[in-house]
Amino acid sequence: MLVVDLTAYVDKHEFCFDAVLDEQVTNDEVYRATVEPIIPTIFERTKATCFAYGQTGSGKTYTMQPLPLRAAEDLVRQLHQPVYRSQKYKLWLSYFEIYGGKLYDLLSDRRKLCMREDGRQQVCIVGLQEFEVFDVQIVKEFIEKGSASRSTGSTGANEESSRSHAILQLVVKKHNEVKEGKRNTNTDGNEARNGKVVGKISFIDLAGSERGADTTDNDRQTR
Repeated sequence: MLVVDLTAYVDKHEFCFDAVLDEQVTNDEVYRATVEPIIPTIFERTKATCFAYGQTGSGKTYTMQPLPLRAAEDLVRQLHQPVYRSQKYKLWLSYFEIYGGKLYDLLSDRRKLCMREDGRQQVCIVGLQEFEVFDVQIVKEFIEKGSASRSTGSTGANEESSRSHAILQLVVKKHNEVKEGKRNTNTDGNEARNGKVVGKISFIDLAGSERGADTTDNDRQTR
């Protein structure tokens, strides 16, 4: 006689969540419940991450798209306060993707990047270009440009599925005032490297996590 124990599969389990948002909530409500409480901590030397995980077609990209824009709006508003303006705080943006095990800069013609670990065991993206942003409109333009460069592919679940992990970073940096006699023609890249990171928030839109049996991918790279 063969006995199959299915206890682990039929037992009821309880899980605790900070909040559960159904399909009726607006993007604004999603932002207020998830990202807005994090914004003040970015100025307290905090690194935060907001990411979407789920199968293709579940709404990850749709949900994630407006969040960086709203976050940038709140960060810019904070930076305009006298306490931060006097300390030379600036906001920088970068946008890259992980596709097929490789990294690409979505704001620099998909230039290939390298991931390294520094002496403090902090992960660094070598070659990633950062852009200083002053207002929300500039952020919107960068997001649209980067999203247009992102890798997509057709699957049995979605005709235009995001096939990469996309990471958009908003970084607050403190810059020392440069004396007039020492000024030079530094580019954004040089200035970004010279700034000291105060805090960072990363928005990660993961590729679909569906089972292979649920999709019929059209090419090997998509699989």
